[in-house]
Amino acid sequence: MPKIKRPRKGWWRPERYKRIFRVTKVKPSEKGLPPCPACGEWTMQRDGARNELFCGLCGAVL
Repeated sequence: MPKIKRPRKGWWRPERYKRIFRVTKVKPSEKGLPPCPACGEWTMQRDGARNELFCGLCGAVL
């Protein structure tokens, strides 16, 4: 069997398993908060000045 020189960048391999990440429209700093109890959407945000949670979609305050 003939010897083949390895390419500089390495052998090409097809990626078999590509993970699909579903990104929510909530800011990354707001992750970890519960869903809104009023509308059920994952749009809760933290107000730093008043230290309370509010929904960015419907405006419900916790």
